Amino acid sequence: MLLAFQNLSAQTGISSPYSRFGIGQLQTKSVNSKLLGMGGIANAVSSNRFVNPSNPASYAAFDSLSFLFDAGFSMGRVAYKTTTQTEIGTNATLSYFSLGFPVMKRWHSAIGILPYSLVGYNVIIPYEDPEIGRYNKSFTGSGGLNQTFIGNSFAINKKLSFGVNVAYVFGKNAASTLIYFPDSSLYANTLAMTRIQANDFIFDYGLLYKTSIDRRYSMSLGLVYSQKINLDVKRDFMLKSMFGGIDGQIEYILDTIINMPSEDGVIVLPHKFGLGATFAKDNNWMIGIDANYQRWKDFTAFGKNDSLINSWNVAIGGEFTPNYTSISGYWKRVVYRGGFRYDQTYLKVNGYPIHEFAFSLGLELPLPRSLSTVDLSVEFGKMGTTAHGLIQENFINFTVGVSLYERWFVKRKYD
Repeated sequence: MLLAFQNLSAQTGISSPYSRFGIGQLQTKSVNSKLLGMGGIANAVSSNRFVNPSNPASYAAFDSLSFLFDAGFSMGRVAYKTTTQTEIGTNATLSYFSLGFPVMKRWHSAIGILPYSLVGYNVIIPYEDPEIGRYNKSFTGSGGLNQTFIGNSFAINKKLSFGVNVAYVFGKNAASTLIYFPDSSLYANTLAMTRIQANDFIFDYGLLYKTSIDRRYSMSLGLVYSQKINLDVKRDFMLKSMFGGIDGQIEYILDTIINMPSEDGVIVLPHKFGLGATFAKDNNWMIGIDANYQRWKDFTAFGKNDSLINSWNVAIGGEFTPNYTSISGYWKRVVYRGGFRYDQTYLKVNGYPIHEFAFSLGLELPLPRSLSTVDLSVEFGKMGTTAHGLIQENFINFTVGVSLYERWFVKRKYD
């Protein structure tokens, strides 16, 4: 499963011009299909049925003899629009994989692998100079960062728990900029290529307080914090002049202008804070709200910033189960979900911040004679705008997840 995740992430993922900036398109919001169906709320959500790595304190909700397995596959369709053009892009990837299990009575753990950021774009911008005529700038990029995490949660008492995730971030981002002249074969083209490889650890912390209001109602409050990290990376950079190299043409290298292999550097990932709250009626319904903030103005890569701005988001969502114990009607035991999120991303392009919003719907389909489920979610929304020379992305994302619940170390009474 881990190898499949790495291979799929390398081959597919996204195709967004906005992933050219910073470290790519961030995937730090909750990716579990259950949570995506509720607008992505996660900071105060805990369950004994699935793993929620967004708040490591939530692992305290695992049953003492349970073993949890979660995995999800996502696919999406995006319409990229300007004032004059529209193009369609598709993507698909194995989006998450996690395991959850108890260690001791007050100590529960989880391991898994998640995406951290994705890079994928191919943009050509035409220019014209009165002296040299028409020329194009082609920007291409691919890759992304993944994180393999191990998390631990400790129950301080019956209401309060604390957790920490230690994640190993790894991956490669490759980018190139090509300047070429479509009307002339006499001018040499110029190609700049950059590849960045990351391998380092990041740390996330969480607190979760859950209390019962009476026998039927409960309330949860969650707090999450991601530590500021100096991510160790290596960069390869090459600048060369050549003929060809366009649309599959053979490259004829004229000169290597700059060659800087294996340059050590640091990418500074800033602090992140998050709050959340939920209110629920046992096995019937739940509503929740999340708010997150990250100071991306502190971001630097090799000592330089990327004109990023501080990001924040708000998400609202909930779920409803008509009759959890119904025997006669399967659809009464299905969990129905919905939500909304609004993000100010860390991007500011042409002097204008890039916003994103999305609505989501979800279903949790219980499997017969089991506590395991199949989870479906769909999210549709918009990112960016066609004004100010920018690009608007209208997207729809589908996620299919499976949550398997098993009980271990239980001696059979009957064979």
